[in-house]
Amino acid sequence: MESKFKYLLKNSLQKKLKNKWFLTVNIILLVVIVSLCNIDSIVKFFGGDFSRSTNIYVVDSVGYYDDIKSNLNEMSKYISDNRFVIKKESDIKKAENKIKKKKDVILKIDDDGDNIFKVEFITDSYIDMIKYQTIITSLNKTKESIALFKSNIDKNELAKIKKEVTITRKFINKDKTKDEEKSRNMLSILSLVIVLPCFMLIVFLVQMIGAEINEEKSSRCMEIIIGNVSVKTHFFSKVLASNLFVIIQSLLLLSYGFVGLLLRKILSNESSITKGLLEQVNLKDSVDILLSNDLINKLGYIIPLIIILILLSFLAYSLLSGILASMTTNMENYQQLQTPIMVIGVLGYYLTFLSAAFPGSLFIKIISCVPLISVSLAPSLLISGEISVSIIIIGIMLLSLLDYVLIKYGFRIYKVGILNYRETDLWKKMLKAIKEK
Repeated sequence: MESKFKYLLKNSLQKKLKNKWFLTVNIILLVVIVSLCNIDSIVKFFGGDFSRSTNIYVVDSVGYYDDIKSNLNEMSKYISDNRFVIKKESDIKKAENKIKKKKDVILKIDDDGDNIFKVEFITDSYIDMIKYQTIITSLNKTKESIALFKSNIDKNELAKIKKEVTITRKFINKDKTKDEEKSRNMLSILSLVIVLPCFMLIVFLVQMIGAEINEEKSSRCMEIIIGNVSVKTHFFSKVLASNLFVIIQSLLLLSYGFVGLLLRKILSNESSITKGLLEQVNLKDSVDILLSNDLINKLGYIIPLIIILILLSFLAYSLLSGILASMTTNMENYQQLQTPIMVIGVLGYYLTFLSAAFPGSLFIKIISCVPLISVSLAPSLLISGEISVSIIIIGIMLLSLLDYVLIKYGFRIYKVGILNYRETDLWKKMLKAIKEK
């Protein structure tokens, strides 16, 4: 039995790995993931005027040019590669001639009495919303500064008004720290990024088992297989082969992501479109924060728990899919039966994002223990501190119980359904099979 099991396992795994579609899909995935990691460099490679500096001609009749220029230069840092080049222009007609058929801007500044100044925003054609809002925000900031200065407020008082508020983070619970809070937030965001690939792998797993079993049934080679090996050997070889394949695929996805990030590091330069954002997120500081608090020590048991939860969930999905596939005679029927499984998976996927809007929700905490849903929901809640380790342990215990029930009673259904090609009275046979020992 052991040699036959190994043969079926090896054959099933090789059939998946050596399939031309496996190679094709993984080449596509590699290209897509690496491209997504370097999408800004790809966009820039094909050229365009998106990285061209925008000339802003300021026709100033009230004397606020220096203030406007200073604020525009400051705000231009936040609109990727595009930079503002501010130029003073005295003649509006000359300025209008300079921007014809270009994406440059004229700001005509005039006195507006108590409202300090008014602006006529002139372009040759339409302007993108981000650039427009950036310029407007800069002008409003300039107006606010001038208004405060003109109100005869003491310079020291004016400096106090402009100075940012000092915030000191304090916890009543002495075990809590600011660095750990930042670490939890960073890791929680990272766990949300992992949710989508995990969900995709589950969908892939469910589809793959159903397709393989129905292919063998539709080709009528199932009788030959079952005539040479036991139903138990066939069932568990399919489940194990599918899970091993999904694990291999997940490792490949991780490697593709690593290649994409490595390539990004090699190709990165000072003109990167995302530089403005990355300047606000210091990667070295983030790593230092993770290493400087107790959370990194807790990851020593948090990560193994999450891995166990994922593996048990994959096993549950594969067992359930194999059982349902044995009851059907073609992929059309299987597609209908697998719908509830997909609904459960989608529910967990959406609840993961919904949990951020309802922190501390008792309902979401309870749902995070529910088998098949917990794989999407529990990891991010655990890392963010919304649930304790005891909750995820309960989820693992419930998953283990579900796997046990599926193995014990589901195998009985599989044994009856695998050689059944009739759709009539199938449910009666299934219920009868469950009752039998």
